[in-house]
Amino acid sequence: MQTLENKVAVITGAGSGIGEGIARAAAAAGMQVVVADIDLASAQRVADSIGEQAMACYVDVTQLDSVEAMRDAALHHFGAVHLLCNNAGVWIGALMVEADIKDWQFLVNVNLFGVIHGIKAFLPLLVEQGEGHIVNTASMGGLISGPPEGLYTTTKFAVVGLSESLLMEVADKGVGVSVLCPGLVDTNLTTKSFEVRPAQFDPGVRHDQPAPDTASGLSPLAVGERVVDAVREGEFYIITHDDYRDIIAMRHQGIIDALDAHARRYGSTSGRDTQ
Repeated sequence: MQTLENKVAVITGAGSGIGEGIARAAAAAGMQVVVADIDLASAQRVADSIGEQAMACYVDVTQLDSVEAMRDAALHHFGAVHLLCNNAGVWIGALMVEADIKDWQFLVNVNLFGVIHGIKAFLPLLVEQGEGHIVNTASMGGLISGPPEGLYTTTKFAVVGLSESLLMEVADKGVGVSVLCPGLVDTNLTTKSFEVRPAQFDPGVRHDQPAPDTASGLSPLAVGERVVDAVREGEFYIITHDDYRDIIAMRHQGIIDALDAHARRYGSTSGRDTQ
């Protein structure tokens, strides 16, 4: 989708952080922007600062009907949608041995089902019009893993896999797909996650694992600008930091080594049953 001017972008989690950065970058590229967030006051602040080309919209991405209502509001206000950024996300730092099931449910509901609901609500529209792009926010934690973010990376690995499959599914339908895998970004993710956590998914326990030092991270606007560039160029992986190259290479080399070890031990079975 090389031409963005006068196109319409819908961005969830846009009341702050990366979502706000994407909203501002999209507006600077000439797009009309739906600034959607569960914190409507924050969304309104961002939309007001952008101006007439933006509208604020409440959305709870854990609820499909709320995402569908956001879609309908965007269509009513702007008449179309061309870019969907499934960006809303939350974080918990907890070791799996100590995590409560409510910790898991909270992260899965927002980080994974938030993306699923966005695709369910918007993909048929984009396919029908034969034009559009979807950006799913994962994380560098969707490509590499480790404690104390096992719960978080579980959801983000799922978003990467979902996005890879979606890319192949819609490749011939005029719909582009990208997955955003940022490293450390200067956002309020760790504190905001506690503020928006519903009572039914709060076990009342605060884990002692340290939160990332987000204040030292990349600016959200810089991330947003990279997202806009990727949409223009039709790029799938959106990487914001190159200092994870060696770790990613080690992970994938481990997979190749395992394949080689299998071939040495059992021969090249090519998936045939050797029983």
